[in-house]
Amino acid sequence: MQSPSRRNFVRGLATVPFGLWLASNAYASTHHIRYDIATPEGQEMLKVFAEAVKLMKARSEADPRSWTWQWYTHFVAGNTTKTNELTRVFGDTASPMRALADEMWNTCQSHAGQNANNFLPWHRIYVWYMEQIVRDLTGRPDFTLPYWNYTSHDPAKRGVVPAQFRMATDPVFGSLYRSNRTSLANTGKPIHQAQPTDSMDISAAMAAANYSTVGEVQGFCRAIDSGIHGQIHVLTGTTSNMGKISYAAQDPLFWVHHANVDRLWASWNRNGGLNPSSGTWQDRSFVFVDRVGQRVLGKLRDFFDCGVLGYGYDRLVASNGHEDGTMSTFSARSAASGPATRVPERIASAASVELGARPVRTQLKLGQGKPLTALDPSGRRRTYLVVKDLHTWAQPEVLYHLYLTPRGSGPARALHVGTINFFDAEFHDHGTPKLDEALGENFYSFDVTPVLQQLARNGAMRPDAPLELTVAPGGSPAAGAKPLVGSIGLVWQ
Repeated sequence: MQSPSRRNFVRGLATVPFGLWLASNAYASTHHIRYDIATPEGQEMLKVFAEAVKLMKARSEADPRSWTWQWYTHFVAGNTTKTNELTRVFGDTASPMRALADEMWNTCQSHAGQNANNFLPWHRIYVWYMEQIVRDLTGRPDFTLPYWNYTSHDPAKRGVVPAQFRMATDPVFGSLYRSNRTSLANTGKPIHQAQPTDSMDISAAMAAANYSTVGEVQGFCRAIDSGIHGQIHVLTGTTSNMGKISYAAQDPLFWVHHANVDRLWASWNRNGGLNPSSGTWQDRSFVFVDRVGQRVLGKLRDFFDCGVLGYGYDRLVASNGHEDGTMSTFSARSAASGPATRVPERIASAASVELGARPVRTQLKLGQGKPLTALDPSGRRRTYLVVKDLHTWAQPEVLYHLYLTPRGSGPARALHVGTINFFDAEFHDHGTPKLDEALGENFYSFDVTPVLQQLARNGAMRPDAPLELTVAPGGSPAAGAKPLVGSIGLVWQ
């Protein structure tokens, strides 16, 4: 085991509050642009990133700017524990660098029971500091992390892993290759081509009215996290790679994926989406290291506005999920208070289901006096399918598709209402023994009003054919995963 330099050791001792750091840092007054990998600028930046990956992998694991340290900031490898890795890298003796690693490692949000609202700002911090580390190590102060534009409506780009990540022996881009991705990912085919619907569609998430979940309606943050974010992980990586939280950040593809997730947040803000301005969760502090290894302490709320952080994107996404060609040069706004909403009314429930390799059906039992159509008679409320409490013993490595059908009907594309994944439905040890507390509710909700209206128009709603939820795998799931959907219901809101 190599030892970090004395210079970095001393920096590991110091702590700078983020506000002071930003005020004294040149990056605060410089506006950088992150580019689509497919553009000439994006490809130039990807060369710099590929060089940085080599440099970081060559550094001691005890160096905060090493590849392993940055990977472990997200989550320590799944075949060991944080405690074991701290001892392996730093030994048994307490030291400032071991204490710094203890603060930073395994802090990803929100995949182990943390507040779902933490997801976007924490990953923005994570990517932002990695970007700065790359600048310093490569001597390229102009570097910006390019984004993988998998939601592009260009068929050559939509869901296709960029070629530079598939060049195993290339002298420039070989450091970006990983053999343990899915076959579709590493052969340049659309990663969603085997799915019954377009899993790259983000129109519903981009149209979300609120940042946070309101009642039983997903907010933008959770919709992106559990939707396109988790789907990209599942469709690109195996359980030793992007498909499992504890290995995801070791793949260079992770970083350009999360640059795009961040771009979607910036786009939602530009489209009028307001970030919260109140809530104790926003004051949660995290420790990171900057480009020279100095310890910086910042709150989630410090990272709500990428304009303040000195960067933007070459292209943003409209509220319908299509790119609109607008470069981001704005500052995000915040909402003074949470939105008013009707109290959700639960109108139907179904038994929990364990999923496998074949479609599974469960009957939705309407409450007494509820209309057979499951539509609000007043027409003022929408009907949502709500599924919660997902759990799996191992990653099934597939998406599952939900269909709302009358009893006896098979899954049909017109009756498809949503897609779920189990990326964050597996227990992950954040360094405590209370694994029963290390799993969130894994909440999804889908507006099924259009499908119910269609069934009503077609006369498919009959007393002898009650509604059923059919859950079908989009591929062949891994054996022994035993994914479970614990709570299923319909609500009016």
